[in-house]
Amino acid sequence: MKNEERIVKVEKRDTHNAISSWSGYDYQGKVAIYWVMHLINQMDISATEISDYSLEIEHLEDFTIKLNSSPFSIHQVKSYQDKATISPYKEAILEMMGKCAKYDSITSIHLHTCCFILAPNKEELKTTLSQLTPAKKVEQFKEYKELLFEKENYDEVYKKLFLNNHSKPPSKRVIDILDIDNEIKSEIRKFYKKNHASLQIKFSDSEENINFIFHNFVHEINQFVSARHKKKINKPEISFDVFLEILKNEFVFKFSQKTATSILKFTLEEYFKEYCENEDLNLKECENWNENWKTICSLSDEEFLLLCKKLSPNLNIKTKEITQYDYKELIVKPGVHKSLIPMVLEAGGFALEIEGLSELFVLNKEGMHHLITTIAEVSGKNTVNIQGKKVFDSLKNDNELTTLLFDIHKLITNELEGQFDGTIVDVGQAYQEFPEELEIRETITVPKKLEFITVDTAKGVFK
Repeated sequence: MKNEERIVKVEKRDTHNAISSWSGYDYQGKVAIYWVMHLINQMDISATEISDYSLEIEHLEDFTIKLNSSPFSIHQVKSYQDKATISPYKEAILEMMGKCAKYDSITSIHLHTCCFILAPNKEELKTTLSQLTPAKKVEQFKEYKELLFEKENYDEVYKKLFLNNHSKPPSKRVIDILDIDNEIKSEIRKFYKKNHASLQIKFSDSEENINFIFHNFVHEINQFVSARHKKKINKPEISFDVFLEILKNEFVFKFSQKTATSILKFTLEEYFKEYCENEDLNLKECENWNENWKTICSLSDEEFLLLCKKLSPNLNIKTKEITQYDYKELIVKPGVHKSLIPMVLEAGGFALEIEGLSELFVLNKEGMHHLITTIAEVSGKNTVNIQGKKVFDSLKNDNELTTLLFDIHKLITNELEGQFDGTIVDVGQAYQEFPEELEIRETITVPKKLEFITVDTAKGVFK
């Protein structure tokens, strides 16, 4: 039973909210997942204590572990990959130590980094922090320094400070960006090994299932962050029960929209990172892509899968009944690398709409609408005709995307160029049950062409 009288209330001045920059797919989100899994693996899952713990995101700190609604441990995450001295981290350390001195429920403070830090000893750190004068949060840091140094709480708080890795418990605060996924999967593996007898889930330790659970965790964080960003929830916490429920009751053979969405978003992000490496681009400076990525991350499962279908209008896949075989076709690497990413990166000078799903990845030139696609077909004698038929059949069979037949004039593709020779006549007659979305449209009763153009052609059009 939670003792409400013992709940430590956090002052608003000690909180912050950078939720708009968060994503389950980012390093920060993955470190939070790793730490939750690390803690769950120290607990008895048959006990009720897990229900008392929760993960708080972007409130008191980058993330906080709460116990009975009070801050239990606080964590800052820094993704510098080559800064090994204490200097880039001293403000973060002072802030966490100050909060620890202020709130007695905090039992430990952690700095998570990508590389080991040459940490000074206790007295050297005290001198460094006492001489620090931050340019921001001036009044807060003044209070923290007073608590630590004038009221002599430094020695006690220092015992609660953790930098770098420690063997007891076997926790890792230093994890490279390239290693964080594997560390999370390692903790998931430990969980199933430890609890195999009580759970009795077949193939729980298979690579397919470990990967499945990993993606569901990432997706859970992402959806939570998205809901907070849209102000759909006020309490910035996820109970440990949510993570435990996924571990105990979801497995790879329960393939769902949520699973497909998480895997596809992860894949799309990986394709973008690889593209940036290949082209020697700084991914943080790709403003057009990053702005669209925020929009993509905010989409619901159904909306995101519909967007994937829109980008691949030649695939006749029902997103509501997606299988583990279907999702692999929705986002193909050549199409992403050769058409989607290049067009989006250059879309700053184009009329790229990001108002909603129906406009996303549509370019407008003098009333002519061009849809960026991930169709990755090598041009051949009959390819345009074959793909044209596929697009027509696919869109005709999808009530949610049928309007593309009316609105889109040209499809930007990998290598295809030319008009679909078949005609689209009286779309309404192609339906056994006429979709309501088309009631406000005039039925196409004259030949309408679908034109395929390459990325190079499209760039010329929009110069």
